[in-house]
Amino acid sequence: MKLLLPTLGLLSLAMCTVAHAQEEGQLSAPPDEIITDFGIEEYLAIPKYTLSIGVRTLSGAKSSFTGRGYVSSFQPGSDFTTPGVTRIYQDGNVLANTPDYGFVITHGDGTTTPYNAAPTPAGFTNTWSFLKLAQERPDNNLDFHSYAADVVDSGLHQKNPGMGTGMELLVLRDMGNLGKKIEWKLLFGASLTDLKSRTSDTLAASVTTITDTYLTNLNGATALPALPPYTAPSFKQIPRVDSTGFPVYDSSGAQIIDYSETTIYLGDHPLSRTTTISPGTVLNQWELKGAYFTFRLGPSISYLITDHLRFTVSAGAALVYSGTSYNVIQTYQPEGADTVVSTANDEEAKLLAGYFVDVTMQYDFTDRTGIYAGAGFQDTGSYTQTADLTDSYTGSHASYKAAIDLSGLSGFRMGMTFRF
Repeated sequence: MKLLLPTLGLLSLAMCTVAHAQEEGQLSAPPDEIITDFGIEEYLAIPKYTLSIGVRTLSGAKSSFTGRGYVSSFQPGSDFTTPGVTRIYQDGNVLANTPDYGFVITHGDGTTTPYNAAPTPAGFTNTWSFLKLAQERPDNNLDFHSYAADVVDSGLHQKNPGMGTGMELLVLRDMGNLGKKIEWKLLFGASLTDLKSRTSDTLAASVTTITDTYLTNLNGATALPALPPYTAPSFKQIPRVDSTGFPVYDSSGAQIIDYSETTIYLGDHPLSRTTTISPGTVLNQWELKGAYFTFRLGPSISYLITDHLRFTVSAGAALVYSGTSYNVIQTYQPEGADTVVSTANDEEAKLLAGYFVDVTMQYDFTDRTGIYAGAGFQDTGSYTQTADLTDSYTGSHASYKAAIDLSGLSGFRMGMTFRF
């Protein structure tokens, strides 16, 4: 009974207070609860892969060239006494006589005039040519030459090209954490790098020169042509004029052109042959072009320096597929004649195995995008490529070797990253 009256009093006071608040419109609902847990964590995809696309530059593959070559011009054959045989030289040719040589000229009005060459004197040919003034002898006879240069320098010629640049593509799979700041991933990468190497050198050679001397029949001329090249049979054009020196025209109004034979005859076989062997030089140019694919597989360890910056070290196995084109150009320049050139070519593809090491700094702008830059090293061994040469005129065989060294390559890499 002692507590009943105070309790009733407190209840009455509380009810009065609530009623008063309702009457005054001041009673407010309790604040809404903010829901932060939607229970959908299991529906959010956490990125597990990183895709890197960028540029990878490596020091150029070291290359060296060795071998001996052979370069020759047309060879006239060992028989120089048989008449009427076709003989081809570096500075001209002598062919069998063309009997009853003739041609027909059509004038502007449609009329024609036939021309026939005079009979060739016995022991001569009317079908031949020469190229250089130096072939003319003081006695008006002609020298024709052929050359064969055997390279005697088989030394090593090295060329280390500049940096090789290409694209790279990397995919990294998150494998877990090794602590609060250390992550490890599995890396697979592919890159394409160009390969270029070119050098030249003058090499010592032993040069064999064959000189065939021919008798000429000037056929009324006072000397050989002063401005070769010259090709026989030959005719010169003479504009037709009348007895007073005025031009003669055909019915179409075009002046009539006549032809007068100016053929110089050449002996149908050499008077003599001289063979000399002397030292000389050959200019060699070696060129290696191609590219190589590098496939990389191995673990990648990342250390989180900050929330956005990380340092990464990757290492593992490297597999290289290299394709190269090897070309050798040999040039011999005779005195008083056109250059003599021969080439050797080869295509090669090789598969090489080795290892790689990459060191990278990566900055992440967001949870899914970032940039990276770093250095790379790889070693995948070397291979040898051979360009064989068979001289078409002498049948001589030679070969040039190129050593392509893909070991100890280093460079830098940079690009962008995408997580998904």
